Amino acid sequence: MSQMLADISRIVNGDISPRVTQYDVLFEAITNAIHANATEIKCYLNSVDNQLKEGENELGSIKIDTVKIVDNGDGLTDKNFASFSTYRTEHKKELGCKGVGRFVFLKIFKNVNYKSRLKTESEERKFKFDFNFDTDDLVKETVVVASNETILTLSGLTSKYYDDTKKIDRRIELDIETIREKVLMNLIPTLFFYKQKGKNITITFHNEFDTTHNKISSSDIPDFQENIFEVKNKDGNIFKFNLHHKIIKDSGNLNAYYCANNRTVCEFSEKDLKIAMPYGYSGFMLLESDYLNEHSNNERNDFDIYPVKIDVFSTLSWEMINTNLKKEISEIVKAGIPETQKRNIEKLEEIQEERPYLMNYIEDEDIEMAGFLDKKHIIEKAKKRFDIVKEKVLVNAGKDEYSDEELNEAIQLAQNELVSYINDRIQVIERLKTFVTKSERVEKIIHNLFMEMRTDDDYYSVGKNNLWLLDDRYTTYSYAASDKRIRDVLKGIDEGNGDTEILDDKPDLSLFFSHNPNNPERLKSVLIEIKPFDYSSKPDRKKFAGIQQLLDYVKAFKAKDKIDEVSAFLITEIDHKLEVRLREDDYTPLFSTENPIFHRFYKETGISIFVISATTLIKDAEARNKVFLEIIRKQTRLNKLMEKSMVV
Repeated sequence: MSQMLADISRIVNGDISPRVTQYDVLFEAITNAIHANATEIKCYLNSVDNQLKEGENELGSIKIDTVKIVDNGDGLTDKNFASFSTYRTEHKKELGCKGVGRFVFLKIFKNVNYKSRLKTESEERKFKFDFNFDTDDLVKETVVVASNETILTLSGLTSKYYDDTKKIDRRIELDIETIREKVLMNLIPTLFFYKQKGKNITITFHNEFDTTHNKISSSDIPDFQENIFEVKNKDGNIFKFNLHHKIIKDSGNLNAYYCANNRTVCEFSEKDLKIAMPYGYSGFMLLESDYLNEHSNNERNDFDIYPVKIDVFSTLSWEMINTNLKKEISEIVKAGIPETQKRNIEKLEEIQEERPYLMNYIEDEDIEMAGFLDKKHIIEKAKKRFDIVKEKVLVNAGKDEYSDEELNEAIQLAQNELVSYINDRIQVIERLKTFVTKSERVEKIIHNLFMEMRTDDDYYSVGKNNLWLLDDRYTTYSYAASDKRIRDVLKGIDEGNGDTEILDDKPDLSLFFSHNPNNPERLKSVLIEIKPFDYSSKPDRKKFAGIQQLLDYVKAFKAKDKIDEVSAFLITEIDHKLEVRLREDDYTPLFSTENPIFHRFYKETGISIFVISATTLIKDAEARNKVFLEIIRKQTRLNKLMEKSMVV
């Protein structure tokens, strides 16, 4: 008795990932046949399911229960059987074999049987592979053999993959189109390798449930071009990488894979590199390296490589590999896709529109191929770099002296913080537009665009306000009256106006101060009243009465808080009738980009009243913001890239 010198159960349960599927079984079985020099491989797939129907329509899906692989390779020769019987054998190591793949079969199937007909030996050899595998169980029988044929049959799913009583069903669908595509994508490097050596391999898939079939042939394998590049680790050690690529002018997808031992392992997108081909193009990219060969797991469906971290066992990270890989891809797409520069600029314009303050933090490699990368991914990476620089500048803030690099970083950060602020202003304007368009009556929401409501102390410090919507000179106003303080002041004012009462609600007021009102010397303030944006339906006499009422509010605040100068803004809709009343009452129209802003200065009290429509407020704020944006955009990397492309 001569059993395999290993505990098969321990290998299957400990070394083989529970994530493997029937696809992994197919990949392994077909690869084994190819490594045995097979040129014709037939995969027979069947199911014991009953197809449910409703009339002529099929319900549900049929899933795989049995697999049979037939090939014309070398078969179970003495050398191959000895290798099969040895755990982690060195046999065929040059082909990337790890000597553990066959154990995947036992993870999923209970019955694994081999039968091999050998022409040279004139023998039929067969055995059963299970947890009690014994090499002495190999049965040999003398027969006449016209040509080599090896048959692998797999049946009887393990309870971890199919158990109807526990509602466990991890079988894959018996869809030979999907199966063909997945096998092709997994084995393209292997098939390409053999095609280069002049060996054409055909893999046929037979659906025994409905008798359909399809195949993979050498014509499905692209003729790849090759780019070789190097990646250096922190110790200065250099690792060589081969990028096989093919760009086709035909609609489709980009199939991009990291490979190990002439097999695809995972897609670029799984390791933070998301690339897409433009409409009208498709292609393949396969990255191979001895480094990847050495760091693939036993199932060849992942790598033992960290995203960013490195250690003594994994001296390269995906970040290091992908940074260099993107440089190669950038050159490839420039050569293969004429509109690359145009696509790059379009994608960068989108990012600048959304996050202009991050433009200077986009990696050079991402700039060069932005048109083919996921926009969200570019933004996320740039945001991380922005935050790292911000933290670094804050840490260095207390230093007596700065290096040129630290000073430049601080200056650039300040510039980009300004860009971020301008971008925030754009968002506020867009929100205000939405409220106006929808005739928003929720005063609290509109109110909070200028200042969040508070009800505790009389006054409080304002961290950030949106008074720039009115005028940029108010952005320095750092204190505001609480809602409690506003209510206290208004108690002395009779809000009942008979038939001229504007609204049943209390007025929606915000009051800001140039500095702490507890120190009233040279105190200035701005008061804002917001009328709901459907207020245009109110009669003009009621609107005008509301303006007179605002003047009473301002007088009350000016007296109680000892304010030197007050500017009050009534934000409402101005129709023709109200405009006539304003002009008759000595309100002067001021220039604006939309409808006029009406202003009157009450000399005796030192009070300025401004009446402005919401649409005018938005247009004027946009116009002022545009000046900042134009200055910023002229300094961005995108503008420099566009200038460079025009020169070229």
